[in-house]
Amino acid sequence: MSRAGRVAVVLLLLLAAGVPGMARALQITIAAPPPGTPLFGTVEVRVEVSPPAAAAEVSRVEFYLDGRRVGSAAEPPFRTIVDAGQENREHHVEAVAYGAAGSLASAELRTPTLRVDEQIDVRLNELYVTVERRGQPVPGLERGDFEVWVDGVRQEITAFESGEVPFTAVILLDASASMEGGRLGKALDGARGFFASMAQLDEAKLLLFADQVRLETPFTGVPAILTLGLSSVEAKGGTALNDALYLAWKRLEPRPGRKVVVLLSDGIDVDSLLGMDDLKRALGGAPSALLYWLRLRREEEARGKIRISTAWRGPEGHRHEIEQLERAVHASGGRIVAIDRVDQVPKALAGTLRELRGQYVLGYAAQPQANAEPPKIEVRLRVPGLDVRVHRGAGGGSMK
Repeated sequence: MSRAGRVAVVLLLLLAAGVPGMARALQITIAAPPPGTPLFGTVEVRVEVSPPAAAAEVSRVEFYLDGRRVGSAAEPPFRTIVDAGQENREHHVEAVAYGAAGSLASAELRTPTLRVDEQIDVRLNELYVTVERRGQPVPGLERGDFEVWVDGVRQEITAFESGEVPFTAVILLDASASMEGGRLGKALDGARGFFASMAQLDEAKLLLFADQVRLETPFTGVPAILTLGLSSVEAKGGTALNDALYLAWKRLEPRPGRKVVVLLSDGIDVDSLLGMDDLKRALGGAPSALLYWLRLRREEEARGKIRISTAWRGPEGHRHEIEQLERAVHASGGRIVAIDRVDQVPKALAGTLRELRGQYVLGYAAQPQANAEPPKIEVRLRVPGLDVRVHRGAGGGSMK
């Protein structure tokens, strides 16, 4: 054996023995999704480091889907959530780990299309599920605790996630004259806290409205961008709540994954061109995003029914609009949070964020319905004594 060969053998033996000072080769594998699995909708990508002890040497792992960076993890478990879309196509998943002293390791996975004897249009239907016991979120449930029924037929749950599932939100704050006297400033403080607490892959837009849009930020996960220019905003003008709500939903329409609207308002619309019935028709029925209404209670509510009249509507018309807004919230799977004072807004927004963090995502595959009516979707729990609220994501249907 040549001298170079003998040196190589000695080095390999030293590496195998774990001699101090000799660097171990860093290796990673993609543990999820499993090889050979077609990708649809929201999926987890998870990386495992070998040997396991080498995980402490990894400073970060970056994730790529079809050549586009989609996430990063700085500590174990090295994972992220991606949206693979609904098209039946191949995908290229890649992960790159950055180790000590500039070492690198990578792994890749190519996922197939869904192949069957005949071409079937299959979509992953996503349900965002809030589970509570006496108003408090219930964590730690597993896939087997849930059942999904569509038109009376039980479906196989093909995807399941809980915890840090990314969302895209529009924070829709009333900046009309009713928010004068420091009320708007306190509401904006709550929005700042919401943005600062978002997770790495979350994105949001701040939209301030009165009788017109007062301020609109881009969708971003950077709090400094979301709060830029807020110090110059003054509370003034009327309230075009329905028009602003329509705009928020349309802004979210092309966004993938879990979509959320958080509305802060007393619910009294004065200046909108759209009524709630018009809004429902324009959006095609069921709300396309989870809707949370932080309802600033008016003094009239404490004394009984609201008896306000405006140029557009009398008391009965306003009561109808409020009832329709309440129904839209419940149909979306969201919640109405009654607020007596505006200084309660930060706590209410923090509670909304906690609820979003505790939601479960269920996915099931189903063929398109020949019937024009949306299917009836029901989520059942095998654990008794729990309350369930459901929002339909991709796929369609009405919920129970």
